[in-house]
Amino acid sequence: MWKFKFNMPPLKGFLLSFLLSLLLLQNVESARILAIIPIASYSHQMFYQQIWRELALRGHDMVVVTTDPTGEQLPNFKEINVSETYIPTKEMINASIKESMFKLFLTNRMMDLDENIALFQMNLPQMQELIHNKSEHFDLILAEAFPSMHMAFKHKYNCPLISVMSIDAFSASHQIMGNPTHTVMYPISILPFQENMNLFERTAVFLFEVVMQLSQTRNMEKLNELTREVFGEDVPDVFELMKESDMLFVNANPLFSATRPHTPSTINLAGGVHMKKPKPLPKDLKDFLDSGKDGVIYFSLGSNVKSKELSLELRETLLKTLSELPYKILWKFEDDTLPGKPKNVKITKWAPQQDVLRHPNVKLFITQGGIQSLEEALYSHVPMVVLPFMGDQEANAARVKSKQIGVMLNPHKLTVEDFKAAILEVMENKIYRDNVKRLADQIQDQPMTPLERAIWWTEYVLRHKGAQHLKGPTIPLYQYYYFDVFVFLGVILLLLLAVFVGIIKLLLKGLRKLTGCDKSKKLKKS
Repeated sequence: MWKFKFNMPPLKGFLLSFLLSLLLLQNVESARILAIIPIASYSHQMFYQQIWRELALRGHDMVVVTTDPTGEQLPNFKEINVSETYIPTKEMINASIKESMFKLFLTNRMMDLDENIALFQMNLPQMQELIHNKSEHFDLILAEAFPSMHMAFKHKYNCPLISVMSIDAFSASHQIMGNPTHTVMYPISILPFQENMNLFERTAVFLFEVVMQLSQTRNMEKLNELTREVFGEDVPDVFELMKESDMLFVNANPLFSATRPHTPSTINLAGGVHMKKPKPLPKDLKDFLDSGKDGVIYFSLGSNVKSKELSLELRETLLKTLSELPYKILWKFEDDTLPGKPKNVKITKWAPQQDVLRHPNVKLFITQGGIQSLEEALYSHVPMVVLPFMGDQEANAARVKSKQIGVMLNPHKLTVEDFKAAILEVMENKIYRDNVKRLADQIQDQPMTPLERAIWWTEYVLRHKGAQHLKGPTIPLYQYYYFDVFVFLGVILLLLLAVFVGIIKLLLKGLRKLTGCDKSKKLKKS
């Protein structure tokens, strides 16, 4: 690799940086942007935080509705704290852990929970103030790509809308942008069946898609009623507002997720948007990691699945397994004490995960399988043992297994023997570390960073007052799958067959007349 080194006086360096900054602005005037991420989940929020911060640093006025405010002190950056949303969201998290996504959609419980959470959030005083502020205006809205009542802000401010997702978007969002949505070729990202599916798996993904679409459809009338109660009777249908999205940002790197063709209006940020520059570790964590010369295991189940709330049976399995390992373990455990904690385990209520994973002594990451956690492990070249509990975690774990960058285990059927074997396999088999490094190098080989891509396309929408011109055509599913064409061709074939049969009958009748067959029959009858 070529390296260039040169010296430049400080003043000239400052002037050059200033000029480059002006060029990068590309004549985009300062805009007022409303960002709405309503989901009460830190993994959802953290993905976007770097985007909001960078837009503010580039001079745009940012107003961010978030459940996890950063407290960033910038003159043109305001956060509307809706962290109370975590209260009703707890029920959804518990339901997602205990029940399958298929059952939640089939029983309509998922949509009911979504609506209850959205109504709770919109009725918070800080949201009511935003909703009823008649003097407020925005030039652009960035909103999470879900058919929920926050889409009504598109109608209220009558400005362009960019829909955003911290994972790959669901089929409805792809359909809106004109992207192909074949359920088997491009299965929904939260399902564990993603590639080389057998007949049973193809049937399962098809049925799940049908159930999810029906669940959304039957709830749409109720959702529209609730939305109009909050925003006023003149608000169009939520799904119609969602269709007006000018652009869709998704997080689905084709090297790790399913490969899907996109229209120009769909921007694949391709992972790593939330990655931050390295920072020094707190002294206690640094000393612990430094002391693990034989390798350290970092264990965290993310923000939604709390280690302290695991069942007693599962916790005992984890503790017994960890106590038998010849490695030090750093466990993100949300309590001051852990009864039965082995000597080789250190617990911490919180850890700067990206910086922990970057430490050279960390050789394995035991994770729940959230997409941001997987990206952080990839970028740090750390293989994984994945214990998926909910949401897209099982699908992500299946990808980890298929890429051979880690091992997948079922936390609900976990045994000491299986857990220990999986940990030793990943720690001692060099293939996992080699694979994760190779995959990381491939993912990071891009013409621009994911953050730069997000900012450039956001400002593109601002420059052109929208991006409807980049969207592909959208057609109903019966047209997409040629059902109307098949029916039309079938009718034509039946008509042609009927004509053909009629002609044959006429020819046979004429032939009988010519050969005298009819006369002989009459003679016999007489």
